[in-house]
Amino acid sequence: MQLDPTYYEPSSVHYFVPQPEGREHLLYYPVSIGYFDCKPSYGVQRNVFSSYLLLIMLTGSMYYQTMKSRGVVRAGQVLLLDCNAPHSYSAQGKCSFTFVHFAGAQSKELYEEIERSTGNLIPLLTPNDLHETIGEMLSSMRSERRMNESDTSAMIYGMLMKLLDKSGASGEGGIGNPVVDRAIAYIQTHLTEKLSVEEISAKAGYSASYFSHLFAEETGMSPYRFVVKSRVEHAQQLLKTTRLAVQEIAFQCGFNSAANFCYTFRRMTGISPHEYRKRPM
Repeated sequence: MQLDPTYYEPSSVHYFVPQPEGREHLLYYPVSIGYFDCKPSYGVQRNVFSSYLLLIMLTGSMYYQTMKSRGVVRAGQVLLLDCNAPHSYSAQGKCSFTFVHFAGAQSKELYEEIERSTGNLIPLLTPNDLHETIGEMLSSMRSERRMNESDTSAMIYGMLMKLLDKSGASGEGGIGNPVVDRAIAYIQTHLTEKLSVEEISAKAGYSASYFSHLFAEETGMSPYRFVVKSRVEHAQQLLKTTRLAVQEIAFQCGFNSAANFCYTFRRMTGISPHEYRKRPM
């Protein structure tokens, strides 16, 4: 699908998916899927779009509004919306995200259960599983392979259950410690920038030494390692869901050079970015 360059960078992709004929009530199925690298002018306002939206924020932030709630979606968060009712969302500067509009089976009931449990905004400490699932759907559409309807239904159901599962998502905000949660939110929304422990601890309102101790106690790793881990995970998402060059991904993830990115990526994953991109999901 050709995308308007007024709102989207060339790396953006969007596919509409044929619906299962005669089995819509039995299966969860994607209506459309994509990766959007958005310009600040991006925005959507609809009265109705017959589906539910699962959107995973990669970089930047967006403001959203429904008849029931409103808020800001930041990197590392999932936005889950009922698009059968009036809704809108718009970029707050440049941003990027992957998404799937879905319908079918018990979409309404499962959506309502997740909304009751976690709300429309769901912070994730480990969003890679959801990104890889959407990436697999995008890969099928890029290669013009028709997705297996039963497999795709299971993928969508699996993503929704991960959102409902309290071990993978927290409607109350990350790990539960408000200081560390604020720091994690700041890290995830500033991955493209130079981040120091001093800067992050200052945003949290503590000295670097005390904050580092508190952060390690809550997360099991130092703030520096968490920043590097988050950058590599973000790169993994971009490698699977976009066609961006490795050098561009390196800069989008806050690395100062492609060489440093490749070295760090291999050290943390055991393979190069090129090998990771080619590896089946």
